[in-house]
Amino acid sequence: METFLTVMFGVVVFGASFCLLSMEYYARKSKVVAAPSVPWMRKAVVERFGKEVKDKGLVAPVVLELGSGWGTLAFAAAKVCPSATIIGYEISPVPLFYSRVKAKLCGYKNVKFISADLFKEDFSKADIVMTYLTMPHMEKLKVKFDAELKAGAIVICNTFHVPGWTPVQEETIQNFVYTLKVFTYHKS
Repeated sequence: METFLTVMFGVVVFGASFCLLSMEYYARKSKVVAAPSVPWMRKAVVERFGKEVKDKGLVAPVVLELGSGWGTLAFAAAKVCPSATIIGYEISPVPLFYSRVKAKLCGYKNVKFISADLFKEDFSKADIVMTYLTMPHMEKLKVKFDAELKAGAIVICNTFHVPGWTPVQEETIQNFVYTLKVFTYHKS
């Protein structure tokens, strides 16, 4: 029994160390920490998503979540629009694994998570793009959005705007500590 407990302790310590080191490595590599958005901002983004789907009459949109992390936004969007195809892009293997397992165990048939460098992926089929990435990434994404998104595509950004684009909606969300924004764009 003592040997079993020692082995199990070693497995847990090794597993936890691997997860933490892996997340740190990919956070430094991508310059993005795999931290979920706060619930009140996620709620605001998902409400905006639902309104855009309804207003545009989108029946089965293709939705991309760039930097999907733990999948919280993708899962919330899947509940709002079960007919959508939602693709989350994530480069860090720990949150990616968690998202894939949760999707499978919870029966999300319209959500998939891809391990990919989102700057090398094709966005041309996207009807809606959702993102919570920082400004250096948004600057690079602007070029990609300009080149690849189809006219009428919707971009919804949590906190960080698309440089040089004019939002059709800019919503200020205030909490007792933070004041943040949700930016919505329609590609012309």
